[in-house]
Amino acid sequence: MTAHRFIKIAAVSALALFAAGGGAVAAVPTLRHIAIALANDPRDLPALETDPRIHFEPGAKDCAHEVAARLPTAIARVETAHGMPFARDVPIGVYASLEGFVSANAIGTAKVAGVAFPGRITLSPRLCGEDRQRMSAILTHELSHAHLQGWLSPLEFTRLPNWFKEGLAVMASDGGGAEGVSETTAASAITKGYAIVVDDEGSLFNLSAVLFETEPPSDLGQDGSPVARGRLAYRQAGMFVTSLRERDPQAFANFLQRVEDGDSFKVAFSGSFAASPLEQWRKFVSRLP
Repeated sequence: MTAHRFIKIAAVSALALFAAGGGAVAAVPTLRHIAIALANDPRDLPALETDPRIHFEPGAKDCAHEVAARLPTAIARVETAHGMPFARDVPIGVYASLEGFVSANAIGTAKVAGVAFPGRITLSPRLCGEDRQRMSAILTHELSHAHLQGWLSPLEFTRLPNWFKEGLAVMASDGGGAEGVSETTAASAITKGYAIVVDDEGSLFNLSAVLFETEPPSDLGQDGSPVARGRLAYRQAGMFVTSLRERDPQAFANFLQRVEDGDSFKVAFSGSFAASPLEQWRKFVSRLP
């Protein structure tokens, strides 16, 4: 039995015992999705002969080869953005069916293009179909998450605020996850009162959603066209994280180093920027046109 399979079985068994004792897992969708994903590890799928990091569902081998071709560039982008190498190789699952993707992605939905959890990446079959043009950006975005997960424990990663995790990934991938929402549209939404919540801690019960202070309407495009809520949030987060790096590259590098060394987010941020995240956010907003 491989080490990862032993860990998977142990984790699923522990969750099952917890559920049997109090029904908590069954009652909390987040934990239920995690349990299902642990039982559907992409590393149990066949691996590419040319790159054993990449595993594929039957019917997705051609897509897996395309992912393999884009992987070196994506890894290099993330290591440059984070200022550190990956702690370990990242297993990547490429799926032919939405059902297989959902069962392995730990969030229980097919509405996303990719997920990194816990330290592995699952990619939707749409990335080799109607969303092929997003493949490189989404792969890089998810690798940014996996980079953090490689250096941090699952609990430490969960405690990072979502705006930071997603903003960093959007920055590293040059907009991955925020496609279709311009910086102009995102800035306009902020000035209209539809700004993301900038906090200093994450939660197990909200693994990826970036919340708004006031929920935005859908028609925030420059011409009144619909704007996807999640992509708007990711764009605002990406703009904020990018501004932190551009204003003080050395402080930003120090901050990332401290985060990936396991310092608490709040301590690492204040120690590097001499201000709280909310204070820095207000400075960022004050500079918007």
